[in-house]
Amino acid sequence: MTLWDGAGPDLHAQYEAIDWASTPLGPPDAWSGTLRGALRTIVNSRFPAVLLWGEEFVLLYNEAYVELIADKHPAALGRTAQAVFPEAWAEIGPLMQGVLDGGGSFRVDRTLMPLHRRGFLEDCWFTYSYSPVQGSDDRIEGVLDIAVEITSMVLAQRRAITLTGLADVLAGATSPQDLRSRSLALLRGITDEFAAIDLRLPGEPVDASYGAGAGLPLEPSAALVPTAAYVEETAAGRVVWLQLGQPAPGEEVPVLVARQSDRLPFDYHYRHFLRGVANALTQALTRIELLASERRQAEAERNVSVALQRALLTPPPEHERLAVAVRYVPAAHVAQIGGDWYDAFLQHDGSLVLAIGDVAGHDLAAAGTMAQARNLTRGIAVATVDGPAKVLEGLDRALELLEVRSIATAIVARVEPLERLEQLDPEAPGDRWRFVWSRAGHPPAVLLHPDGRTEVLAAGGETILGVEPDTVRSDLAVHLPVGSTVVLYTDGLVERRGIPLDVSIEELCAALAAGAHLDAEALSDHLLSTLVVPSEEEDDVALVVLRVLS
Repeated sequence: MTLWDGAGPDLHAQYEAIDWASTPLGPPDAWSGTLRGALRTIVNSRFPAVLLWGEEFVLLYNEAYVELIADKHPAALGRTAQAVFPEAWAEIGPLMQGVLDGGGSFRVDRTLMPLHRRGFLEDCWFTYSYSPVQGSDDRIEGVLDIAVEITSMVLAQRRAITLTGLADVLAGATSPQDLRSRSLALLRGITDEFAAIDLRLPGEPVDASYGAGAGLPLEPSAALVPTAAYVEETAAGRVVWLQLGQPAPGEEVPVLVARQSDRLPFDYHYRHFLRGVANALTQALTRIELLASERRQAEAERNVSVALQRALLTPPPEHERLAVAVRYVPAAHVAQIGGDWYDAFLQHDGSLVLAIGDVAGHDLAAAGTMAQARNLTRGIAVATVDGPAKVLEGLDRALELLEVRSIATAIVARVEPLERLEQLDPEAPGDRWRFVWSRAGHPPAVLLHPDGRTEVLAAGGETILGVEPDTVRSDLAVHLPVGSTVVLYTDGLVERRGIPLDVSIEELCAALAAGAHLDAEALSDHLLSTLVVPSEEEDDVALVVLRVLS
């Protein structure tokens, strides 16, 4: 029997092949009982262990330890620790000596210890302990090193953190250029993984100064294949190219190019990590392109909606005694373009009809429904001498019969001369007009009296259109003296996130009173500039201002 019978066949043969007499330990039959017993113990262990024996710290180790030192085996067997680990000796030498000198055992957790074990200086992490091995006379003869390599765990954790961080920074990217800037700001800082890294965008100039200084070629030495990494050895080191996505015929896609840190093995785990980086970038680029496509589509719909609305929202009729100003302001956000509309026209008896409404929805379909509702209102009102309530009742029934599946709010009003109605009041000689309205769930009109007082015409407010087509609606009326102003509007003028509607309507009244001296056109602009913040408007705005001139 030999002292290393517990070792595997290869390690056993290597123990046998060593001329132990030429080593600091001498021939095995001269070894102390302490060394013999310790060696039998470790060679039978399945846990990585090494004896660092004598003042020279000669290595004797088991099968499990061979994996830790890789290419250093078998030359390490029977040699001194300083000769085997020159790259780590400055760190481990004093620690071994301290144990040998009686300083006691100790443990080191998760420590970086670069080793030359695969032809290059490799970043390795270990948890290990040094313990004294004492002889029968209590003299410390050597050091027992129990070690666990945790390199794979450390790298996996580091790479998971990197990918998580990359996902976080990419979440806010709004363009390929922004994505490139964000990702490289992170990845170029991880020098333990990448000696250099770049993201090449189609049609964008390559940062030649960075590439040359970092050892990155301007282009690969061979054609790239989608989904496959292309690896080339350059004078500066190993460079990996990855296409981000599948290019269509005749098109180019972004390319990730990285020079690996020269202190890491180019193994499955590194390739998997690099593929994870590429996938994160590809997914973010895809998301950006989808959002851009959606924005283009939404912008196209917005343009159609605005064009449709502007085509339908015709100028008001001219009137010698009444001034009417109208405005339409699209929402700042593409998705909020909707179904706001207004109208102003004369009936055959000379009465002026004003209408304003808001169809539910913020898309091209809402704009189409708006067009139908606006034209139906105009047709019904022109074809009848009935009041606003009957017009709204007819509109509700028409929407139902025509299967226009939408809901809407609206106000229809008729401005009638009192002299024609023979309702002139001798005690109120200034009253010249009657304002008759019916309201279907729409924000109330506001009346500005000639003396500057404001009055919210809140009466009515019956069921919105499209809910119950048989709703019986009512007309309400108020006299308008010369100098009176009535404002009709859609909710985009007054609704504000977090502000009650009654408060917003009070703000409208205040703005209206402040602009009482203005004519109808100037007053319209004043209301919009006072109440609508262009960068914050979340809904489109329709506005009708009526001023009684005489």
